[in-house]
Order: sequence, then C-alpha cells, then structure tokens
Amino acid sequence: MKDFGIGFNGYMSALGFAFRNGLWWMFLVPIAIGLLLAGGIVWLSGEAVDWSGAFLAEKLEIPISGADHDGLAGFWDDVKGFFNSARVVIVAFVVKTALWFLFGIISKYVVLIVLSPVLAYASERTEEILTGRTYPFRFGLFIKDVGRGILMAMRNGFLEISINVAVWVLTFFIPILAPLSMIFLWFMSSWFYGFSMYDYVYERQRMGIRTSAAAARSRRGMVLANGMVFSIFMDPPIIGWFWKPFAVVLGITFGPLMGSIGAVLAWHEAERLKAHGVVR
Repeated sequence: MKDFGIGFNGYMSALGFAFRNGLWWMFLVPIAIGLLLAGGIVWLSGEAVDWSGAFLAEKLEIPISGADHDGLAGFWDDVKGFFNSARVVIVAFVVKTALWFLFGIISKYVVLIVLSPVLAYASERTEEILTGRTYPFRFGLFIKDVGRGILMAMRNGFLEISINVAVWVLTFFIPILAPLSMIFLWFMSSWFYGFSMYDYVYERQRMGIRTSAAAARSRRGMVLANGMVFSIFMDPPIIGWFWKPFAVVLGITFGPLMGSIGAVLAWHEAERLKAHGVVR
C-alpha cells in the first residue's frame, strides 16, 4: 500500500493536466451524457422504490379479523394493526436504502460503459503526452480497446453486485455486522472502479484480464486510491444526499475522465520511482 499516495496524487493532478494539455474538451462529452442519465436514473430509481416498497408492504401485511374482539383477542388485533402501520414505513425505508444503493452501483457502471470510447482515448492520449510515443489510430484496435473497457466494466459490475447481495443477506441475519459491511462494501466498490481505470493502461500493454488483475494487485494502493476518489466524485457526500441530479452530473463530468487520466499519471510516476529504486 506504499503507492497509495501516488495513486491519490495522480487522480488529483488529472484535471490540471487535462487543461494544460488541451484535453479540456473531453469533459464536454460526459456533461451531455450526465444530463441525460441524471433525469433517467433518478426517475427510474424513484419509480422502482415506490413500486417495490408498495408490493412488499402488501405481501407482508398481517391479516386482521374484521370482527370486533374484546380482551386478549382485541389487544392482539391492536398489536397487529400497529405492526401493519409500522411495516409500511419500515419496508419503505429498507427498500429505498437497498435500491438506491443498487441503482448507485448500476449507474456508475452504465457510465463506464457509455464513456468507454472517451476513457480509452483519454488514457491513450495522456500516455502519448507523457512519453512522446504515438499510437497511430487504427479503427479495429480502437474498437477492441473500447470493447475491452465495456467487458471489464460489465465483469466488475457483476462481481460487485453479487458480492453486495451476498453481504446484504449475511447482514440481514447478523445485523451487528452492518457497520463493518458498509465499510467493506465501500472499499470493495472503490477497488473495482480503480481496477476499471487502470485496465486501460494494462490493455495497451496487451495484458489479458487475468494478467491485468495480477498487475492491479501488485499496485493495490494506487488502484484503491483511484477508486476511492472516483467513488467520492460519483456519490459526493452532502451534495449527493440533498441534490441528487446535480451530484450525478458533477460525478459523471469529472469522476471517470479524471480516473482514466489519473491512472496513467500515477502508473508512470510509479514506474519512474521504481527505475530509481524508490518503490518496488
């Protein structure tokens, strides 16, 4: 984890690097996409929350006899009536939390898939500026790079959602694990996002997915730092809680491109320090 700082500095330097080297125009693309996705994601997730919450609340309703009862039977009817009223609020809260979280994961990977052509180009152009080495444009190779980015995003998204569901189920039966589960899932999510950004670098070296994963683990600090800042951009605290559409546009505009450029900056810095024996 010694290279965590390198990954963090690379990400935070990406915006300045882009504007100094005439790459600012690439941020216009995610702005347009962000405006479209913000409304769609917020509306769709809201509809899903309302529908699934109402559906589950209906299925979990406790039947109450219509007849008037006195004594213990009447008291029991009152208890069931109280829980029927409370269940609507409880189910709505639980479902809303789970679905918002799930839609948050899905939306980030949708963004990575849609922006894959821009991210691949940004990564390649950044390396050209740093090294002076040019990559002649070949349509077939570019499509292959974009396809690799989409495949990686789908792979990581599937793994993350699967792990999330497994952890949710475990936490449901062992509620005391909830705080640890939230921390674990956030770090796990950050790892997958960072991995997606660094894979553009490793793909240019013609690494397969398994080799790329091994290379990412060897630089786990850099990858995790990139993914952590990416996660904060994509779901900014406070702003994301109270002004979701603006947070979505803000995150889509800066998060992915800064992650892609920052991964190249950090990787080359780590390789430079490695050549001088500073890091392994």
